[in-house]
Formats: sequence, structure tokens, C-alpha cells
Amino acid sequence: MRRFVAFGCSVLIIAACSDGNGVSATTGSTNADGDTSLVTPAATTATTTTSAPLAEPTTTVPPLRYAQTIDELLAIGRPIVLAHTAGEDNFPGSTLFAFGESVKAGVDVLDLNVLLTKDGVLVVQHDDTVDGSTNGTGAVADLTYDEIKVLDDAYWFTADCGVCHDNQQPAAYVYRGIRTGEKPPPEGYTADDFAIPTFRQLVERFPDIPLNIEIEGEGVLAKAAADELAAELRDLRRADASVVASFSDDIVSYFHGIAPDVEVSPALAVLTAYVLDGTPMPDGMRILQLPPDYGGLKVITPELIARTKQDGYPIWVWPNDRSLENLASYREFLDEGIDGLNINFPAQGVQAVEEYTSLAGVAAAPSPGCGLTQAALAADSTVPFTAAGEIGTYIRHLPPAYDGATPLPLVVDLHGWSESAAVQVVFSGLPAFGDTHRFVTLTPDITRPVPLWDTSIDGADVKWMTALLDEAEAVLCIDTRRVYFAGLSNGAMMSSSIACALSDRVAAAAPVAGVRDPEGCFFSRPVPLVAFHGTDDQYLAYTGGYGARVAGLPNPSGDGTLGTGPAVSGGDDPSIPEIASAWAGRNGCTDTEPTELAIADDVTLLSWDCPHGAETRLYRIEDGGHAWPGSDLSASAVDFVGRTTMSISANAIMWQFFREHPLDA
Repeated sequence: MRRFVAFGCSVLIIAACSDGNGVSATTGSTNADGDTSLVTPAATTATTTTSAPLAEPTTTVPPLRYAQTIDELLAIGRPIVLAHTAGEDNFPGSTLFAFGESVKAGVDVLDLNVLLTKDGVLVVQHDDTVDGSTNGTGAVADLTYDEIKVLDDAYWFTADCGVCHDNQQPAAYVYRGIRTGEKPPPEGYTADDFAIPTFRQLVERFPDIPLNIEIEGEGVLAKAAADELAAELRDLRRADASVVASFSDDIVSYFHGIAPDVEVSPALAVLTAYVLDGTPMPDGMRILQLPPDYGGLKVITPELIARTKQDGYPIWVWPNDRSLENLASYREFLDEGIDGLNINFPAQGVQAVEEYTSLAGVAAAPSPGCGLTQAALAADSTVPFTAAGEIGTYIRHLPPAYDGATPLPLVVDLHGWSESAAVQVVFSGLPAFGDTHRFVTLTPDITRPVPLWDTSIDGADVKWMTALLDEAEAVLCIDTRRVYFAGLSNGAMMSSSIACALSDRVAAAAPVAGVRDPEGCFFSRPVPLVAFHGTDDQYLAYTGGYGARVAGLPNPSGDGTLGTGPAVSGGDDPSIPEIASAWAGRNGCTDTEPTELAIADDVTLLSWDCPHGAETRLYRIEDGGHAWPGSDLSASAVDFVGRTTMSISANAIMWQFFREHPLDA
């Protein structure tokens, strides 16, 4: 169900989705046994023999069993996939052909909109007119079913923009004419599968898959459609496996009154009250169907997701921006904690969920802090910490998802030479990134005249960091199989040392502008590594050793600069690729040159042939400085750090890498 959401003053406006031509939409989700035959017994036969090339139908095998009720659907134990109007950007929306392809893709729920024709037939149609998708015109309510059923519901569909009326070449309309017999249908389908179907035809074709149904419109016509829908759900025995929604609170309330046994999803006023004020939803309503944002305002925030988890209200997201209809965005939604994807590319949504559940296959290992009864902790705190004879502090950032009982991943973010922890918080942006992606961040600092790290593996700083990790796991609810280290410059060096010294505890590391192969490094297990380095780094040279600008950094005592003394020697040091190659060798990777892959015009990925779970990667930034890729603050400090690439996000890349590399159980 597509609903536009806008915040203005104190009002959240949620209306039926539109593509600018009055087109609206729906949401749903689950898996089932059942006949998914793709041929209607009383189908019209196509007659012609020539056709334009057709988009390839999906070949994915559907799930063996669907949820039998909405309660069972919500207890499925993973995010669900709904094909928005049967995947309207992938195949002609709302047709039996598209629903069939969505089922083959493996969706959990069929999502649809319903309206009544002039003669009282309940049909499945994405818009209240036939103008948008068919070769006809007029409002559904003004046309009889006999007038509607002959229309070509794939007439305006194109593979590049869904329903398009704008100057497309005839060959772009790949399914046009199948309904009217001018082209043969794809194998397993008939011409009737490209018509506007009735609701009964849809359910009889797919009798076991759950449904997410939006009643279009409002007022008398919508109430009449609600009456017919309630009757057909009872007659077809689908009441327990359906969710019904509407833009109109009046229609939702009306339908709930005539069919109290059917799950309903909240409309405008109820959603507004909950999202803005936290007002509990009425009995019988629990599924929030929302867009990510609207009008430049964020609707689904980390805070809202955390609140819905606590309240037991799942969120089914429908992207209201076509740029979000892709595999990368679907992955992002799932990582944010979204419970259902109501999307336009069903197979990609199913792939995203399969990947997500695979990454979650290693169960969390709760730290001792998960067993504590804790007072509410502030989201941001600067905590004093002393260990190994070193006095320091750490900035602790807890995401909205932190509840003290659910183990969350931990990312320790290490500052560079002469950079404070407070600056690193903003420079890397990892704590803010953790809000969305649900991990705890610690940004530590040992109190010294100049902020820096002693990176020797047997030094006091490594002991201090080990004790810090002990404290974090003792007082916070941390997933000890998902502890990661990242850092910039001297902090990147330190993260390399920590990964060596604590290879049994650090699941993976991500040094930025400073990966090192520490002296005395020995792994008890391979430590996956993803590093980033610019070829024009003037502090830690890509070709090896230190750059000229190191001389201007302050001495550890704070008195004067490093100058050209022994502390900045190292011209014979190995290059960054050689360092990464040494790490790969320690991880058990084959002794070969890395594979290079262009990621962007200025970014190349170097990857080694490594065993699973020991991946080693280096992102080379052409003409890149001593910078954090994708950081706005880094980009603004060009005079100090050099050029920052914005072609990639170090945070996004390292977090995906972290997610793929927990400690094995």
C-alpha cells in the first residue's frame, strides 16, 4: 500500500500513493503451500505469431509453504517481502501475469488495491481510473466489468520506467498486444493474464498466499467495496490471512466494524498520532505501512524503529522514490531494522532478505552486561577510564535500538595523531552511522599532551584498550561475536595492532589512511581486513614511509614539531599494497597479486584470493589524501588532509564488511 507521508506543523499526511496520474498502491507479506498454476482454465487464446522481445519472466522457485494467518506471518522470524502491486516496475502491475511472476520470485505476500466496477464487481486495479495502465479511459466506478475485462492492462508498461506514456518507442511496450491477441503470451500464461483481474480470480489462482489489500477511495463507493471485500474474504476463506488498509481512517474503521476478524492497518489519523506522539494504536491494528521520507522530512527514523520494536508494531516500508527501488536500498532497509519490504522488484527483495538472514546466521553472543538490570543510559556519554597505568576517557554512543537486553555489535573508532576523540566522532561519522545501522560506538582517548597511540603490540596502550573492551562487555549489552575496530591515521595503525593482539576477540578491522603490518603480529585466527588509502597521502605515503607533512605534526610532548628526526623516518618502509599483501598472507590467502576492480573513476578495489572468512581488501583512492572517504568534514579540510573522495562511503563499505564477518560460533 503506497501512502504519501508529510509532516507539516503537527500533522502527518498519509494519502494514497500517486505517480502523478492518480495511481495508488498497497503492502503485504508471507509463504505457503498451494496451487500456483499460471493458466486460467477459462482463458482467451492469443492468435498472432510475431512479437517484440519480452522481458524474461522470473524463474525462481517459490517457497514451499506460506503463512496460513497474519499471526503466523508476523512470527515468521525474518523480514518479509511484499510485491507492490505485483512488482509494478518489473512487470505490468496488478495483472495475473505479474502476480504469477511475484509468486515465482518467492514473495511472502501479494499486495494489491481493490475497487468496485459500475456493476458491483470487485476488481484488482492500482488506480481509480483505467487511463494509466490500459488502452482505455474512464473511472473504474463508471465502467462495467464487461467493459473493463477486454482492456489491455499491460498497454503502457515499459521495462525502463514502469507505466510510461512519454515518447517511448513502440518496441519499448514489451507486453502491449498480448491481451488483444496481437502477440503470443509468455510460456505458461494466456492473454487473460494481461487483463484487469477480479479479486476472486486472483485469490482462486493463488489461494494460499497472504494478501495485503488497500481499499481505494473513500465515501460511499469505498464502503461498498469494503462490503464486497469482506464478503469475498469470508467466502474464499482468506479472512485470517489478509491485511486490509485504506488512506481513509473512516474506511478502515468501517471495514473493521463489518469484519472484525480481519487484520487492518492504520490510516492517516492513527498513524499520525503514533508516529508524532507515540499514541498507542487501537486494538486490531499493529502493522505500520510507511514510506522512508516525504517532502524532505524523514518519516522512518532510528528512533521510530526502536520504538516500534519495543511496542511490537512491525514496519512494512514502501519506497516512495524510484531511486530506492534497488537491491542496495532493500539491503539498507533491512539493516535499519525494517520488518517488511513492499517493493517493485520482488526478486531483488527476496535476494536482500536471503542475504540478510544468511548474515544473521551466526547467533549473537551476549556479553555479561546483557544480564544486568540497568538504569537508562544516556545516548552520549564521556566516561573516565583508567587501566594499565594510563588515564583516559572514551566517548560512548548508544543507538536508539540499544535497550540493554538485546546484544548489539560494537565498533571502536580510533582517532589520529593530534586529533581528539571528539573530532574523530564527527570526522568519521561512525556514531551517527551506528544510529541507523544499530551498533554501539566507543571513541577512546588516553590523556596526553598530544592525542596519540603507542602502537606496539606489547605496549601499555594495547593493554589499556584490552581493559576497555573488558569494561564495555561488562557494563553494556554487546554481541561479543561482532566487535570491530576502525581508525584514522595513527588510529588506523592502532586498529591494526589491536587486531593482531586481540585476534581472538576482534572480528574484523577497517584502518583508514594508515594500515600497518605490526612487528610481532601473530594471529590466533585470521582477521578479515578492509583498508582505505589515498595515493596522494602526504602523511603516510601510499608508496611507503612517511610523507612530508608529518614533519609539521606536534611532538608527543607537545613541545615543537616532529621535524625530520627519527620519529618520521621510514622511507624504506613497504608500500600500502605490500602491507595489505602481508596481512593477506597472514590470513592464509594465496601468494598472488591482488585482483583490481574499478569501483568508481577514482577508486579501485584490490582484493586477494583468500579463504572464506579471511577476506583482505584495499580501496585505493586515486589522488586521495589523508582522508576518510565519504566524510563531509574530511572533504571540508582539504588544506589539512588533501582531497577526500565522495565516490564511496568508507562507513557503508566497512559496515557491510563487518556484517559479513562475525566471529564464528
